[in-house]
Order: sequence, then C-alpha cells, then structure tokens
Amino acid sequence: MRTIRRLYFYAVTLVSLEVVLWGLIGLARSAFSTHIVGGGATRLAQALALILVGVPVFGLHWWAAQRGARADMDEHASGVRAFFLYAVLLATLIPIAQNFLPLLNRQLLQAFRLPLNAMFGASQTWSDNLIAMLMNGLVAAYFITVLRADWQLVAPKDTLTSLRSIYRYIWVIYSLVMLVAGIQQSLQYAFEIPAITIGFAHQASLANGLTLLLIGTPLWFFAWKTVQDSLAEAAERESSLRLGVLYALALAGVVTVLTSGGIVIAVLLRSLLGEQISGQDFMRQISGPLSIGIPLAGVWAYYGRWLGRSMAEAPDVPRRAGMRRLYFYILSAIGLGATFIGLSMLLSFVVDASIGDLLGAGTLRPRLAASLATLFAGSPLWSLPWRSMQAKALASGDPGDHARRSLVRKVYLYLALFVSVIGGMIAAVALLFLLIRTLLGDRPPGFTQSLLNYLQLLFLFALMGIYHGLTLRRDGRVAGHALTTKHALFPVLIFSPSDEDPFAQTMLAAIQKQTPCLPAAIQPVTQPIPEAALATVKAAIVPGDLALNPPEALRLWLRDFNGSKLIVPRAAAGWVWSGGTGRSLQAAAGQVAQAVRQLAEGQEVRQPSGTSGWMIFIYVIAALFGLEILMALTSLVVSLFQG
Repeated sequence: MRTIRRLYFYAVTLVSLEVVLWGLIGLARSAFSTHIVGGGATRLAQALALILVGVPVFGLHWWAAQRGARADMDEHASGVRAFFLYAVLLATLIPIAQNFLPLLNRQLLQAFRLPLNAMFGASQTWSDNLIAMLMNGLVAAYFITVLRADWQLVAPKDTLTSLRSIYRYIWVIYSLVMLVAGIQQSLQYAFEIPAITIGFAHQASLANGLTLLLIGTPLWFFAWKTVQDSLAEAAERESSLRLGVLYALALAGVVTVLTSGGIVIAVLLRSLLGEQISGQDFMRQISGPLSIGIPLAGVWAYYGRWLGRSMAEAPDVPRRAGMRRLYFYILSAIGLGATFIGLSMLLSFVVDASIGDLLGAGTLRPRLAASLATLFAGSPLWSLPWRSMQAKALASGDPGDHARRSLVRKVYLYLALFVSVIGGMIAAVALLFLLIRTLLGDRPPGFTQSLLNYLQLLFLFALMGIYHGLTLRRDGRVAGHALTTKHALFPVLIFSPSDEDPFAQTMLAAIQKQTPCLPAAIQPVTQPIPEAALATVKAAIVPGDLALNPPEALRLWLRDFNGSKLIVPRAAAGWVWSGGTGRSLQAAAGQVAQAVRQLAEGQEVRQPSGTSGWMIFIYVIAALFGLEILMALTSLVVSLFQG
C-alpha cells in the first residue's frame, strides 16, 4: 500500500511539474517574443491555464511527498523517490541541450549564409530557446539540491546508486546518438563534395553536422568520463547494467555495419558485373550507407574493446567465459540469419535465371549483386564466432564441458533448430499446396519457378536443421559421457535415523532417478560409520532433526568431514525452521537430488526460489522475441502462397 501511495504522489508531482514548467515557459515567451511560438492570445491563454491548474496540484503533492520523507526515513530512501528525482533531472536537463541545438544551428546557418531552416526548432527564435533553457535550468538546480541532500541523509545508498548509474548511461546513449548523427551529417557532406550541385540542402548538412558535433562531443566526453571514473567502485565495475549497455552498443554497431557494408558491396558488385554507373551516381548510392556505417564501426570497435576489457576483468574464469559466449553467439546468430538470407536470394536468382525469367527483365545484376553482398557480409560474421565457439565446445576437460552445457549455447542451437523446423514446415506446406492445386487442374502461372523456389527454401531449412540437430546430438553424447564419469566419482552417504524412517529410502530413490551412475549408500546412525568414508565420500545428507541433535559418533564424523553437508529441514520438537518445513518428503528429495547433481558436476548449488520481477520481465521479452519470429515466419508463408 505504501508503494502505491508513493507511486501516486510522485507520478502526479512529476506530471504537474512539467505542466507548470512549460506553462511558465509559454508565459515568458509571450512576454518577450512576438513570434508565433510565443505570441498571440491563444498562446497566452494556454500558458495561463497550464500554470493555474498545475501550480496547486504540484504544490500540494510535492509538499505531501516532502513531509512524508521528513517524517519517515523509509519514505526518504524509497526507490520511487529516487526514480522521481533522477527523472526530473532528465526531464529538465535534456531540454536544455535540445534548445541549445537550434540556437547554435541558426548561428552556423547564418555564418554559412544559408536560409534559416534549422534542423531543430526551425520556427523558434533565440528568445524562445533561451527562456526554455533558463526555466529548465532553474528547476534542475532546485532538484539537484534536493537530490544532494538525499545522498547525505539516506543510508544505505543502494537504490540511489543503481538509479544514478541508469541516469548516467542514459546521458551516455543520448550524447552518443548526437555524436554519431553529427559525424554522419558531416561525412554525408564530405562524400557529396565530388558531386556538388548548386543548392542549400547540401551545405545545410554540414551546418547540421557541426551543430550536433559541437554539442554532442563534449556531452559524450563528460558523460562517458563520469561513467569511467565511477569504475573505482567495485559495484560499478561488476555492474550488470554496464555490461548490458556495452553489449547493446557493440551489437548495434555490428548490425549497422553489416547492413551498410552489404549495401556498399552490392553497389560495387553491380559495377563490377558491368552495370553502367556514373561516378556521381556511384557516390550518391554509397554515401548514405558509408556515412552511417563508418561512425557505427567506430562505436563497435570502441565499445567492443571496452566490452572485452570488462570480460577480462570478471572475477572468475567461468563468468568470463560465459560473458564471451553470450557476445559470440549473438554475433553468430546475426551472421547466420544474414547468411541464410543471402543463400536463399542466390538460389532464387539461379532458379529464375535458369528458366530464362530474368534475361529480359533487367534485374539480373541487381539481384545477383544483392545476394552476393548479403553472403559476403553475413558469412564471416557467422563463421568466425561459430568456429571459435565450436573449438571451445569440442575441447576436453572442464572448460569444454562448461562450454557444451552452457545455457547460451543450448538457446542458440535450439533457436536455430526451431526456426529450421517451423520454416521447413511452412515451405513444405506451400510446396504441397502448389502440387495439390496443380493436380486438381488449377495450374498457376510460373509453376516451375515457384516449385524450384519452394524446394530451395525447403532444402536450406532442412540443411540448417540437420546441422544444428547433429551438433546438439554430439554435445549431448559428449556431455553425457563426461557427466557419467563425474557422477561415478562422487559418492554420497545418506544418514538414516532409523530403519522405519522413510527419509533415507526416499532420498536414495530420488538420487538414483536423477543420476543413476552416482554411487549413493544409506548409513543408519545406529551402526558404526566406516573409517574409509571420511576420505571417499564427497557429500553427506542429514535430516534436519538429526543434525540438530546428532549421536556422538555422527557429531565427531561430521566435524572431521571435509565434503559437502546437505541438511534437509524436518520438524523437530522445540525447533522452528525460518524457511518452513511445509514441503513433502518427495519434493525435498527432488531438490536434494538436484543439489547433489550440481555438486557432482562442479556447479554452484542454486536454491529454488519464487519467480522474481526480473524473471517475469525476461519471460515477457522472450515471449515478444518469439512472437516476432513467428510473425516473420507467418509473413514468409503468406509471401510463398502469394507467389
């Protein structure tokens, strides 16, 4: 209930603050400008309405929020309040930068003696921008003092630290987009210089690019420097947010470079294949892809290097390997998709050309160039990461075992297998539909062409499915042999309170069901414990009531035992387990058997827990991704049936 109350007060405060702020901006513009943006009775009435409605709402809710924060430290330290304060800073500081853009853009356009059709805020005046910057700056200054006071009072500061990191990375991404756009506009101007025509649009791109660079470069420098300086704290160095941002930036660079490179290669191939392309037209066609591909290649190289450094600085070897696997498998998945599309385009071209459909159509060179360009761009991106991951998965020992059984590898292989099966099924349905329709006497035009194209699609999906299916089978066979060996070298001893107690037999049955090759034995506490057990046994399972009050022989043995001790909570007179003992014996046995298996395989024991909010979020994202794949496959089958 308190969280809902906080959400209400801070959400209303944020919205009403924006209403008041832009009402004040509109009022000031009306007073200082006769321009259409600020002048006129309509504008004045709108500004006054915003202020008269927003001020009491904001004042009441902000006063209530502040009073609650002063009276209760939990309110002061709440994540909702911290989110509100950093959201206010973004909502006020970003408009300052956005209003500085047209202000500088108009000055550069005047310096170049160009029409004042600015890229941003073309209908605004210098007073409009200055007023917006001043008003937003005053509000930002007030809330900066509030935030600084919270940093001094609140303890612990985990929530503030997390939201501050998000705030900083938003500035990094915002300024980086501005910087990349500035480089793109400047390169666009440079590439068009050999083919300059008289006009203002070409020269305006230089003014726009310089505007974005002059503002984006210092913003990005200071935002990224602030993030880098924070790495002095261990929590920031190991932050999942940092890794996520680095992954996203590096992969965004990969996708853009792949797309831009494919377009440039296609134009080059068309020229090499004999198409008459003038120098001016050639530069016009490649200037756009190059102008965006070059800065994004820089983003990929720069942030890819920092991602590699973050991976290398991970505290343990398995985590470093897992981070590297995630990056490489994502690259491989992107490359595999591009390679598949390129092969399909190439085979479709061969089919159409072989039956004479293209000879007079004037599309031979563009289609061949497009298919080869997609292959040239995608195949290295698939083959290089995939070969590296295959080499690690085929390695012997624990590193190879971890690589084969990694969740990322299984997701990659099963996703490729899923796409292969569903895509192949769609192609097969379309093929059978075509054949049955023809047998029934309704032979469609272009029958041979459609038949061969469906066959090549079916062949490619089958080839991809067979390859990844065999890879999965080999992984399972090798992993199964390695796990069987590990299980056989991990003896387990189950202590039984009495012969009538079903505890030990239930535990033994669960372990034998999950790991048949793992040696497990029951040891009644009424009988002497073999002396060799101290040296050979790797794990001991003890019921909770027995562990609380063990016989002297068991107590001494457990004291000297250096293996893993698994305690299974059970009701005991006078003792209350904080985690509860409501689980059935069978459910507890299943969890113990899973823990034994994890220990035998050298993994960290993961305790079962409820589904967290983050896991729900991940499930939603995964569902949306799967829906996107299904929609793409659906569009494929629709296009197949439409011929």
